[in-house]
Amino acid sequence: MAEAGGPESAAARCPDESSDSEPEQEPGTPQKLIRKVSTSGQIRSKTVLKEGNLMKQTNSFQRWKRRYFKLRGRTLYYAQTAKSIIFDEVDLTDASVAESSTKNFNNSFTVITPCRRLILCADNRKEMEEWMAALRSVQNRQNYESTQYSMDHFSGMHNWYACSHARPTYCNVCREALSGVTSHGLSCEVCKFKAHKRCAVRATNNCKWTTLASIGKDIIEDEDGVSMPHQWLEGNLPVSAKCNVCDKTCGSVLRLQDWRCLWCKAMVHSGCKEQLSSKCPLGQCKVSVIPPTALNSIDSDGFWKASCPPSCTSPLLVFVNSKSGDNQGVKFLRRFKQLLNPAQVFDLMNGGPHLGLRLFQKFDTFRILVCGGDGSVGWVLSEIDALTLH
Repeated sequence: MAEAGGPESAAARCPDESSDSEPEQEPGTPQKLIRKVSTSGQIRSKTVLKEGNLMKQTNSFQRWKRRYFKLRGRTLYYAQTAKSIIFDEVDLTDASVAESSTKNFNNSFTVITPCRRLILCADNRKEMEEWMAALRSVQNRQNYESTQYSMDHFSGMHNWYACSHARPTYCNVCREALSGVTSHGLSCEVCKFKAHKRCAVRATNNCKWTTLASIGKDIIEDEDGVSMPHQWLEGNLPVSAKCNVCDKTCGSVLRLQDWRCLWCKAMVHSGCKEQLSSKCPLGQCKVSVIPPTALNSIDSDGFWKASCPPSCTSPLLVFVNSKSGDNQGVKFLRRFKQLLNPAQVFDLMNGGPHLGLRLFQKFDTFRILVCGGDGSVGWVLSEIDALTLH
């Protein structure tokens, strides 16, 4: 399919130059033609944010074809090769990005727009994460630099991945059930916010807080100083959930109801929520959790102006090698982000240990946990020596 005019006739003359893809439609989404554009025009007029080869899944028997992609402005272009005359165009204005790796092996991710869905696969996990960070930065109106630390940690944006659910689960956006058997819907790897693929673009950027600024107007200020409130997420509670106020069963498998705190894991009925203390105690991991209120700003030299509250007696800095354990490190990354402040957790395959150590260099004392092999541990120890940390 192509829009009428020059690009269509050019594609007809040079069929091998086109990526000849078809849009993947979800029920109820509007139909839209795929535009084919010339590289000599609007593509070259915009700055390249990211480019390179990726595998793209086709509609026919789920085959994969290698394509060359260019991310410029809020548009993703792709064709057979970098020198192709005709490129297909995907508008990213209302797009979302989700990891869709099967068992975390094939480094695939999905670009979801209101009109189509692209399933792409990178050569390795680092390349996949760089592409996802670049695509998310377009939505967050940030300039993407591969050498910089990914600011997804601090943007409030959800980190989606496609997953299945063994029990009735409801979308936190439209409140309707996630239908289907496998990979039905998206889940945020940090806060477990659930969404249909078509609803993900409308989800508010309210993922787990990382810094004082991310808490915003909800912060509690009293004679004891600055405190953090509960950060509530509605519905999809475990079957065994009990209200922390009345000790009765809460949650439902029939609809989205009741609440769970992302930090202390407290669960309450909607009617009981006002009776619970507004200050969050941070739960069982509080001695290791660096609360967002402690990370208030960054110095000009890149260090946090951080001050640990009395509750955080031994803050924990976590480094995970996502490739260790046959790529099972990805599951460790997700779990630690759920238990701790996501700003405490770093993937060694995405920038190494240097930035994590620098960010927390001004803490008086902190512990380091390395999840990986001997090489990962040695890498962190050598960086500790280089920064003269004790």
